[in-house]
Amino acid sequence: MPQSGSPSWTEADRLAALRSFRVLDTEPEAAFEEITTSAAHICNAPMALVSLVDDVRHWFKCEIGVGEREIPRGIGICGHTILQSGVFVVPDTTQDPRFADNPLVTGRPYLRFYAGAPLVTDDGLPLGTLCVLDDKPRPEGLTPEQSTALLDLARAVMTQLKLRKAEKAHEENEARLKRIIDAMPHAVWSALPDGYNDFHNQRWYEFSGLPLGSAIGDQWSEVLHSEDQDRTWARWRHSLATGEPYEVECRLRHHSGEYRWTLVRAVPLRNEQGGVERWLGTTTDIHEAKETEVALAESEERYRALIQASTAMVWRATPDGSILEGWGWEEFAAQAPKGYEGHGWLNALHPDDREQAVAVWQELREQGRPGEVEYRVLTKNGEYRWVLARGVPLKADNGSVREWVGTITDIHEEKQAEERLWHLANHDPLTELPNRTLFHARLDKALAEAKQNRTTVCLLLIDLDDFKEVNDSFGHDAGNALLKETAKRLSSMVTGCDTAARLGGDEFAVLFTDPSVLQRGVTFAENMIKSLNQPLFSYAGQSIATRASIGMAVYPDHAAEAAELLKDADIALYRSKAEGRNRVTMYTPEMRAATVQRITLRREMREALSQDQIVPYYQPQVCLATGAIIGFEALARWNHPRQGLLTPSTFGAAFDDVELATLVGQRLISTIAADMRNWLSSGLSFGRVAVNLSHAEFTQPDFADDFLRALDASQVPAQYLEVEITEKVLLDGRLDAVSSVLKTFGDQGIKIALDDFGTGYASLTHLKRFPVDHIKIDRSFVQDLEQDPDDNAIVAAVIGLGRNLKLQITAEGVETTGQVQRLREMGCEYAQGYYFAHPVAGSDVPNLISKW
Repeated sequence: MPQSGSPSWTEADRLAALRSFRVLDTEPEAAFEEITTSAAHICNAPMALVSLVDDVRHWFKCEIGVGEREIPRGIGICGHTILQSGVFVVPDTTQDPRFADNPLVTGRPYLRFYAGAPLVTDDGLPLGTLCVLDDKPRPEGLTPEQSTALLDLARAVMTQLKLRKAEKAHEENEARLKRIIDAMPHAVWSALPDGYNDFHNQRWYEFSGLPLGSAIGDQWSEVLHSEDQDRTWARWRHSLATGEPYEVECRLRHHSGEYRWTLVRAVPLRNEQGGVERWLGTTTDIHEAKETEVALAESEERYRALIQASTAMVWRATPDGSILEGWGWEEFAAQAPKGYEGHGWLNALHPDDREQAVAVWQELREQGRPGEVEYRVLTKNGEYRWVLARGVPLKADNGSVREWVGTITDIHEEKQAEERLWHLANHDPLTELPNRTLFHARLDKALAEAKQNRTTVCLLLIDLDDFKEVNDSFGHDAGNALLKETAKRLSSMVTGCDTAARLGGDEFAVLFTDPSVLQRGVTFAENMIKSLNQPLFSYAGQSIATRASIGMAVYPDHAAEAAELLKDADIALYRSKAEGRNRVTMYTPEMRAATVQRITLRREMREALSQDQIVPYYQPQVCLATGAIIGFEALARWNHPRQGLLTPSTFGAAFDDVELATLVGQRLISTIAADMRNWLSSGLSFGRVAVNLSHAEFTQPDFADDFLRALDASQVPAQYLEVEITEKVLLDGRLDAVSSVLKTFGDQGIKIALDDFGTGYASLTHLKRFPVDHIKIDRSFVQDLEQDPDDNAIVAAVIGLGRNLKLQITAEGVETTGQVQRLREMGCEYAQGYYFAHPVAGSDVPNLISKW
């Protein structure tokens, strides 16, 4: 058998050639079956294969009598055949040491004889073999005729593989071309030289909605609009007759049912002699473009009509801005005919607007862009009216401006309405002063100018101290009158460069911006307070005056930014209120530290509430005659995790926050009610428990109902409660609300105590107006009772007053035996203080009572 030396090819090249035929793992094919059958017949063999040698296997494109489609490459004999140049024959595999132990020899199909011819490409690369096999040995091998036939048939296999490869490539090219044609955004079609349509791509059928393959011949014309039939066919017949390219615009029925404009084009494909072999064409949807074209034509017609009918003036100008024509200007402006030409139109403009109009017009010309400007024009009736002038450049293909066109519209009424709207948006409707928005804008502007000019800005924040009392006592009309009169006085005191504004409610602000603002601000504030203290107006027969608290801050001494300056003035305003109101306070850095401390305290108090650190402690109230406990006063304590038990003297400032004070009050009454329920359940006799109420709680509309619900929730009868109020509560301006709440409590059996009696302005008046059951003498009168005759006289007077009015009297802050003895001598019935006991937690009350 012919042998070859070392192969001239590499295994990588061979495998690449094999894969290029793309035949591995394909289905059996008849052509290969016929060749394999012929080989078996000619060689008189029961088995035959077309075996392709892959990298790890022998794969059989066709097999006869073997029953397998592939075997591992390591046991195949064909691997030897591809190294040969001719037929490779093994007469008896059992006698050949290379194959005697082969699984195909020792097992099924018990191969004894093998003869194979290599399948070689035109480049000399072996792909596999055409081989015949027998389960009986053939010592004689193949006859010469059989060997020649096997080689010829191997070449026939290669021919079939090449043909198959070419057919597959052709099919793929056809499919690729079809995908490309179908993916095109146009419908593509072709026709024979006589005009017979023989092809339309997928896009055509998607557009028309016709069944696939139905647009053959002239059937496509069923979707042609009836009005376009004659013109379209005439143009097609002309192109067929002359061979000229075909182009027509026509309407075709879309699959949606509407007729859409399309552009149909075709060019002839000619043979070498110049004759038309085929027409290739496209159909493009131009419906939107056509509609735009029609709309543009209609728009131009409308535009010409609008120029004639419009109230707007229309003009044309040269690239350098010289006016050529103007329609409507002569009827509007106070100018002679053609007086607008060139730059003459500027003479009709208001002198204050001319410079800006020229600047804008020049900028538009330099930049070649559209724009607009507002200015006033002197009209024929002698008044100036606001107009809006717009200009648009018309450009040549190279981008240069070839001319300007534009309009001039009378916007006088709109401008006046706009100014009215601006005034409404930036002024307080009640006082006509600038509102918060305008004030902030002016403050920002003043600070920016002060930074640039290195000058000073002074800011005053003003609160009316008595506004709420006037509003509550005399009604909203009186409150509004007070605000208007305050605004009037502010306005009369400021100069043209200053700003007085109403920020909201009873809060006003004044801004000074001239170099002497500091002294002016102080003087202004002092004079303002004096002015408001004088009677402002009469209402319901009463003369109304008020007081004001004023906070003052200065740029750049105190802050550099608007927000910080406002904050500083607000801090100073808070200090004015805290120090008695009706005064002016200049901000100092120490105030901010105090504010930060107050804010920190409020935050910590809220945290303390969330962690149940705010608790009631109970101090006994004692009968001086018997020494028995007749009740307790509940006192707020802060069980601080680091500082221990704190009294209100360290955290009372937090109660200035109404919301926080209300939350603390709610928490305390809930806890007190729970403690009382525990005492009642254990059969403890503890008398009444007095609860202190803050002015903040009386600001809550549902306070009385919430208070009573807390008692009901713990099933505590109301008669076990007493509420204590200070004269500060009664002086806070909510007299009607306080009176209503106290009446509700009294009706439920809750006693009312007036705490710190004698320290306010109108203690006796309060006894008359409110349902007071109990007077508590303030500790300030008790502590020097033994040494100070005045205190002695005051206490004696209060005790006598209480006895005459049949009120319970309790002395607070009792700490010495001498004070106890003196109070007994004066006829005081009850007392409380450290002399008797320090306040204790609710859980310790039973023990305190049991040991008393």
